[in-house]
Amino acid sequence: MARVLCLDSSVLIPYLAPEENSDEAEVLILDAISSSIRMVAPCFAWAEVGSVLRKKVRRGLLTFEESQACFEDFQQLSLEFIDLPDLRAKAWAIATQHDLPTLYDAAFLACSEFCGAEFWTADRVFIKSLSPCPKYVRLLTEH
Repeated sequence: MARVLCLDSSVLIPYLAPEENSDEAEVLILDAISSSIRMVAPCFAWAEVGSVLRKKVRRGLLTFEESQACFEDFQQLSLEFIDLPDLRAKAWAIATQHDLPTLYDAAFLACSEFCGAEFWTADRVFIKSLSPCPKYVRLLTEH
């Protein structure tokens, strides 16, 4: 079976803009690109990434031009956005199972399950909240 990666925004942002975990994110994503590994994310991930980039501008961490360049780089990634009706129901079930406060993280997990993907995140707190933690979940810093 071909390898598939579901990339959390906490992996995509440090790939696009300099911050903690940028080196690890770059290695993971560039390896996926050079190896033609399928990369997926829930359909709303583009808005989540764009929102984080805009917040970085408001906080003075990026200029507008830098954030725009990051968003353009993001749009050039061969990232497949997944939007399936069953994904929504699965995300709800996962959020309920793990008592997650929102569906955002659950949607990434559901996307991973539907696509048979490894889910990559830099969010240690999120991983610790998953009990039991699904076998397909990977922490970026352990790449």
